[in-house]
Amino acid sequence: MTVDIICSVWNGARFLPDFFQSLAAQTHADWRLWVRDDGSQDGSAELVRSAGTVDSRIRLLDFDDAGDAVRLGVARAFGWLLERVPGDANYIMCADQDDVWLPTKIERTLLAMRAAESGPSTERNAPILVHTDLTVVDAELRLVHSSFWEFSRLDPEPSTLRRIAVQNVTTGATVMINRALRDRVGRAPRGVAFHDWWYACVAAAFGRVVALRESTVLYRQHGGNAVGARDRRTGLSDLSRAMTGVLGGTREFRRGLNQSAKQAAAFAERYGAQLDEDDRRFLEAYSRIPTHGFVRRKMEVLRLRTVPRQGVLRALGALLRA
Repeated sequence: MTVDIICSVWNGARFLPDFFQSLAAQTHADWRLWVRDDGSQDGSAELVRSAGTVDSRIRLLDFDDAGDAVRLGVARAFGWLLERVPGDANYIMCADQDDVWLPTKIERTLLAMRAAESGPSTERNAPILVHTDLTVVDAELRLVHSSFWEFSRLDPEPSTLRRIAVQNVTTGATVMINRALRDRVGRAPRGVAFHDWWYACVAAAFGRVVALRESTVLYRQHGGNAVGARDRRTGLSDLSRAMTGVLGGTREFRRGLNQSAKQAAAFAERYGAQLDEDDRRFLEAYSRIPTHGFVRRKMEVLRLRTVPRQGVLRALGALLRA
């Protein structure tokens, strides 16, 4: 069973050899890697092309026309790749250039996907996304924490559309989607914040999001991550640090709120007619939160129950910053 992998590369020459080596060590060897270089200036494209001469499973995609050569950014670059994966691809995984895959990553994720697809007959042709936990490491692959979910105080379930629209619970480097989900995703609109977030919303709305509770990736933190891991563990024994986190970061929080609201609007526009009426109304109401004044904004956050699920302090912080 061939698994197709898509990876957008940007100035990743420092990390790509480790990534390629981890792919070569996979216990499931039937894979193809499709790479887009998103305007690197450090020789990344040449490195990918060279790796492809050694391992024919690694392929750097050429641009269809000069307009494709512009830098697209993460979400649009992965969308570009998804459109160019061969039509016979049944399972597609996303990869980040700076991570290291554990040897059984493809094997374990594919097993979880096939198990999900073999469920009740009504689900066998459903769009499905499988994602996993990660091991957080530093730039030199030294252990920071064995579980990204625990480190970030992130519970991947429940995986409902309303929950995921507000807070992404997936990490792109762990994601596998099936053909049914690929067909449903289509070309993501400009309002999409991150490709994995969009895929998860589509899967939650029309199929399933499956969380495999084991780590499959060494998630490298080096300061240049598009989205990184942050230590969200707080408690009464560290109340001072906890409250600093609660009261700080207003600008960042509101930027994230605006981002998720914009994506919710794009999702409602694309799929609104196919959604449950309550879900459609939720997305429309949530997408309007950034437009409200100070008091109304907080009231809507409470009414729609969009505060985080990771504890009282973080929930309070979300409400204060909204």
